[in-house]
Amino acid sequence: MKHLVEQKVAAFISKTQRPQINVAVWRDGELYQSSFGCAKREDVDVFEIGSIGKTFTATLLAILIDKGVVAIEDKIGRYYPKLSVLKDVTFKQLVTHSSGLPANPIKTICFSRSSLISNLLKFRKEDITDYLNDIKAPLKPGKFCYSNLGMALLGNTLAECLQMSYESAVQSYLLAPLGMTQTHVNETHYEPERVALGHSASGKVVPHFKWQGMEPAGVWRSTTSDMMQFLKAHLGCSGEQWQALLKTTTCPVFNTSELSHMGFAWVLEQRDGLGNIAWHNGGTFGQHSVVMLCKEQNMGIVILSNKSPRFWHGFFSSYSLEYLAASILKSLAK
Repeated sequence: MKHLVEQKVAAFISKTQRPQINVAVWRDGELYQSSFGCAKREDVDVFEIGSIGKTFTATLLAILIDKGVVAIEDKIGRYYPKLSVLKDVTFKQLVTHSSGLPANPIKTICFSRSSLISNLLKFRKEDITDYLNDIKAPLKPGKFCYSNLGMALLGNTLAECLQMSYESAVQSYLLAPLGMTQTHVNETHYEPERVALGHSASGKVVPHFKWQGMEPAGVWRSTTSDMMQFLKAHLGCSGEQWQALLKTTTCPVFNTSELSHMGFAWVLEQRDGLGNIAWHNGGTFGQHSVVMLCKEQNMGIVILSNKSPRFWHGFFSSYSLEYLAASILKSLAK
């Protein structure tokens, strides 16, 4: 396994010039972890995982459904009586990106990456309410429309149900029970030398990712070890109770063809040589990551990197971090 992973990651770095890529691979009881890159530092192990954090929010929903705190068909309008646009929105719609809510609660059109960064760094939680108040047309639910806004509402609403902060809720109900002690929202929880610096596609260092109020949509930091602990829990390594609960998050929620690829935030696919997989990626100002599960083969992979891809990289498999993850798993499959 070591030689295969090293070979594939080295080829990827030679094309994409990522400063650092940390990788963890699990195959049927065997674990391999290492770091790579054209400017890697052995003491750096904390990365921004971006939208992969949506799977934490989705798992919190599954936990609270299991405990009877909420039901998946509950409407969130009861928590926002002054926001008529949310009157008929359900937890089920939010966790599957099918509520009809817009992608982001940003009123300003950002014509450059620098203006986007500036807008997100200035964003405040109350801006979400202001944005929702400005939506006058009825939502059109039932179709897939990826929504950071919807996932933020999901996490913030669940936290309100528990009368806790969102981060505290995820820590208490998910991360602490699984032993994921190195996963936090803010980079100040870590020694500075451990924290990866993000880089734009052109290689410039960018600020640490922040998006106040939108944490449930993906403002977490983590390590390959912690993220692998999360994946292994899906594979049964944390006991049958966790495995059964997490299974509900990686099964299709809807039977319709338009939404059959969605679990609880997880993207579900059928891949030749792997069978059914569940995966999610994440991107921030200057970091890019992917996690992927293949339960039929008892395999999982975590790849964290500290450089954003160029726009066109997603169109060519040899430049795609997501393809790299699938390629490694496929090569390791029995």
